[in-house]
Amino acid sequence: MAEIKIGSYLVERIKELGIETIFGVPGDYELVLLDMVQEAGTKWAGNPNELIASYAADGYARVNGYGAFVTTFGPGELSAYCGMGGQYAEYVPVVHIVGYPSTKAMKERAIMHHSLGNGNFKMYHEMVQALTVASTVLDDPSTAPSEIDRVLNAMVYFNRPVYIGVPVDIGPKIVHTRNLETKLQKAIPPNPPELEKSVTDKIIDLLLSRKDPIILVDGGAVRNGVIQECSELIKLLQIPYFVTPMCKGGISEALGSFGGVYAGVSSTDDVRSYVEKSDLVLFIGSYKSDFNTGEFTAKISPSVTVDFQRFTVNLLGAEYKLNMKYVLHRLNSTLKSSKKLPVKSKVEWDPYPLDQLKAPEKLTQDFLWATLGRYFRSGDYIIAETGTSAYGIVASNLMNVDNVHMYSQTVYGSIGFATGAALGSFVAGKEKNTMKRGILVTGEGSLQLTVQAFSDLLRHGLNTTMFLLNNEGYTSERLIHGSEATYNKIPTWDYSKICELFGPSFQKKYYRIEKPEQLLKLLKDTEFNAAHCTQVVELILDKHDAPMSVKRSAKAVEEFNKE
Repeated sequence: MAEIKIGSYLVERIKELGIETIFGVPGDYELVLLDMVQEAGTKWAGNPNELIASYAADGYARVNGYGAFVTTFGPGELSAYCGMGGQYAEYVPVVHIVGYPSTKAMKERAIMHHSLGNGNFKMYHEMVQALTVASTVLDDPSTAPSEIDRVLNAMVYFNRPVYIGVPVDIGPKIVHTRNLETKLQKAIPPNPPELEKSVTDKIIDLLLSRKDPIILVDGGAVRNGVIQECSELIKLLQIPYFVTPMCKGGISEALGSFGGVYAGVSSTDDVRSYVEKSDLVLFIGSYKSDFNTGEFTAKISPSVTVDFQRFTVNLLGAEYKLNMKYVLHRLNSTLKSSKKLPVKSKVEWDPYPLDQLKAPEKLTQDFLWATLGRYFRSGDYIIAETGTSAYGIVASNLMNVDNVHMYSQTVYGSIGFATGAALGSFVAGKEKNTMKRGILVTGEGSLQLTVQAFSDLLRHGLNTTMFLLNNEGYTSERLIHGSEATYNKIPTWDYSKICELFGPSFQKKYYRIEKPEQLLKLLKDTEFNAAHCTQVVELILDKHDAPMSVKRSAKAVEEFNKE
């Protein structure tokens, strides 16, 4: 009879999902389990703290498809829950593995370290259930394999995080390997064929009868893995297509009919006007959060919208239980064989008018973002921090490059996320050999939350280029309220010493940029573009400076908060 340790069984299932690297922080309740991680040939990437580990697993999953990290019971897992909140909100499938005290200690309600001292060992598991689609604590060896499979299958099906607790005495227990003969369920069951055909035919009828249809691709398209289907649809129809901030960098802008970034009042006037006058919007993966819609100022009527979601398609207000991936696949297939297609439309406005800005006397954000667009190239992994960076990066022109991987945490908006997530994404990109350059764009306030991740960025040889926005030590919240308030002021750091502190033996470079001409010169420098080592570029900006999109949104935020 073939046998395996429960901990090894869990690692084998994680490997089946294509996860090669597991992040985390070692703790005494999980050390035996970590031995099994390494025995299985999986890479262990220990992190400075659990918050960074959860962010790194998030970033890894956004590139690899799935991610995993390990913490210890109590303080370790609580430190990671902020990262799990972002994974849940933004549909990122990550398994959080937690090393628990022994089943004997829990049964006897012993007062163990990392507990609350009251004999209750269920409280942390109860807390995390709001942040996961499935969870378990493996307290019975006979059911452990099926419980592991149940939880991981839920992660795959719903595309959201899960939680598995492994007591220190359960991990080494021996079980049969028979369950491993059945693979995890990676595919969502097919749609009912007749219903799928009926809805697809209705969509095609709408495309043929409406005058100015458009395609709007949102973050749900990225998170639910339909970018290939979206790209094919755009090429077939050749009508204007747009992205939201959450989808920026998620789909190529070089498909021939790109119209720009739409987010209500945050959009340029031309983009906003064209999207909101359209009589048919194929809205793929819509996620109508505040930051993603210009504080709910997006105006697209349900009466002109076909809204594609993971488990539903809403056709002009009528909802059908259909998975959008299969519907899009059928739609493309039908259009290919059809003799009738909608009339092609041309984009007659400039999706990036800021590209025409002349260099100002002092460095500004609008000039910065337009200029960075010319620096980005195929194969770049670009991770932008929430807040100012997330707003600004949407103004970077990607129409002349392809195969760029870019994202920010648009919905959850946890500052400090980007530095940890960049670590995970760059590790995954390096494993897949798809990353040419790893680029992190963040502000000094956000960096201060997770700056310890720099030790990992250096030691893993990821050659990160970080563009660090420094608004004279003020947070981005100053743009909403309290522009001069002390609560919006952060400590002053010497950012030229970051790499020296966190990795003194590694090659690194530092640049301080205060004027546009300095930035232009640096971005043309051959050695800088090659990114053969870690590079920190500190960008000195006026404390009142902000991207145009932020200025447009600030009033809407203030008005919304008054209601």
